Amino acid sequence: MSLISLIGVSKDFGLDKLFNNLTLHINEKERLGLIGSNGTGKSTLLKMLAGVESLGGGERYCTPKLRMRLVSQNNEVDLKNTILSQALAGCGKEKDLLIEFNTIERAVSLNPDDKLLLEKITKLNALMDVGNTWSLKRRCEDILRQLGLNDLHRPVSDLSGGFLRRLALASALIEETELLLLDEPTNHLDAKTIEWLEAWLDRFNGALVLITHDRRVLDRLTNRIIEIDKGKVYTYLGNYKNYLQIKSLQNESDTANFIKFRGILRRELEWLQKGPKARSTKQKARIDRIETMQKEPVQEKQKPLDLATIERRIGKFVIEAKNLGITSDGTPDGSILLKDFSYNFSADDRIGIVGDNGSGKSTFLDLIAGRRTAIKGTLELGQTVQVAYFDQHPDGLSENKVLDTKVIDFIQESASRLNLSGKDVSASQFLESFLFSPDRQSNFLRDLSGGEMRRLYLCRLLIENPNILLLDEPTNDLDVQTISVLENFIQDFKGCVIVVSHDRYFLDRIVNRIFYFEQTHLENFEGNYSTFLNYKYLQEQINKPAFDKINNLHNNSLKQNKSENQSSIDFKKDQELKVLEKQMPNWEKRLHEIEQLLNGDIQHNLLDILTDEFATLTKQIHYAEERWIEISDNL
Repeated sequence: MSLISLIGVSKDFGLDKLFNNLTLHINEKERLGLIGSNGTGKSTLLKMLAGVESLGGGERYCTPKLRMRLVSQNNEVDLKNTILSQALAGCGKEKDLLIEFNTIERAVSLNPDDKLLLEKITKLNALMDVGNTWSLKRRCEDILRQLGLNDLHRPVSDLSGGFLRRLALASALIEETELLLLDEPTNHLDAKTIEWLEAWLDRFNGALVLITHDRRVLDRLTNRIIEIDKGKVYTYLGNYKNYLQIKSLQNESDTANFIKFRGILRRELEWLQKGPKARSTKQKARIDRIETMQKEPVQEKQKPLDLATIERRIGKFVIEAKNLGITSDGTPDGSILLKDFSYNFSADDRIGIVGDNGSGKSTFLDLIAGRRTAIKGTLELGQTVQVAYFDQHPDGLSENKVLDTKVIDFIQESASRLNLSGKDVSASQFLESFLFSPDRQSNFLRDLSGGEMRRLYLCRLLIENPNILLLDEPTNDLDVQTISVLENFIQDFKGCVIVVSHDRYFLDRIVNRIFYFEQTHLENFEGNYSTFLNYKYLQEQINKPAFDKINNLHNNSLKQNKSENQSSIDFKKDQELKVLEKQMPNWEKRLHEIEQLLNGDIQHNLLDILTDEFATLTKQIHYAEERWIEISDNL
């Protein structure tokens, strides 16, 4: 049964036509992923499905009384609300009862001997026993806690933009709906929260329409992919991996058909140019066919992005940090985020920084970029270093003067011509490599989508030819294609890259070292993100409560002396050895499976994915084997 249908829909913004004669059905319990380049209309389509964006033509049909929630990139909230009241906005009559209960419950905790308050809480308890109010309370508190919104009575007006997005998402998840429409729900979430959201949406019993740049989320949660390309909509059954396989085959077929078409047309034109003397009916028909072929619209293949830049020389001395200390506000009295950090960055470093929100990841990048100072220690940059900082909120891009600038003028302010990979190109040609067509280049910045603005900002930074890249959540609001090309660019980049990201696939593709925050210390791990997660999992298995309990019992049964302490250490190492012996065969089995796949006939798009996994597993097994040998030799 179809929940929402768009029939013959069209939509345009001025001269830009997004859709023409679009038909789309959203069925019960369906999991649909929307993909396409920035500016193609993904967010607009989501709003049209929700009924909050007008149609330029066609019809929209919706199941009566459909319980549906849209979480867009800009959500309207009542700033007078508290976190709790805003989160419960769509929960009907139970909302007021639960808000009153929480208010009285909080008052009782402050005044436990107040008889009037105790009477009120007793009456409210009885009312909450009727219906599903207790279930709603548990669901609400759990979702808000998982999304980092713990102070239920905090005013919404106090929240940052990122936490407002979290609150809008929480409100949609708390309400019992039949359809969720989510636009980039993983933006502003850390990796741990994304994993929780994945699991929650996987259990969700309704239909889901999802826009996301996170390819792991897209792959896990969808069973149909809708691609928007040049005003047309293409449907692919299956998840994101299935889409890649089908798309790869289609591209090969399209290329073969295009070559065949051009060959036929060339031969026909050669015949025509010979100037046949007689114009028989058959010859006239052939001439008509040639004219038709010349007018035949050939599907324009989207040009791949080419982010090659001039190599700016970078010396051996890049960045040296010694005993750095950072606080939240840059003053000695501020909350300590980092202390005693030392590291010598090299030109080959590809560093991913991970940690909970608020741990200091962006602050650390600000320090390297010179936007804030350390309260302790020194940070020295090499003389040849040229830093480009791709941050989440570019300075000055929201000013009216900049928004009234045309795309081409914005780039030409940095360079009108430049040399890329030995070729002299204009700023316009450079923009085309970033998927800004000549028509799009004449648009004003205010007319660009959020993703297009991010892509343009990235273009502006790279045209300045840096040799140090600082990237703060670079995949936010970028389309999957741009992210994939950015990954390839970073792999070929001749310089140091330091990136803060929650995109696990992105980190796996580009980094060779992980910095992770442990309280106020920034620890160092060699390997990509998946290797790091497996390492952390291994540590958790070794240190989980069951082992701690055994250790405690073991220690209590021994006398407190040096030999006893050594016994405790040996016991813990023995447990680690058992975990390694259990996990290593599984990793080796998967490695063998990948080897077989790589030796067979495999699509190009899957080759990168499997190659990355193979490299990750190889490092992981190597680390485990070395650790196994180290422990075995010392026991």
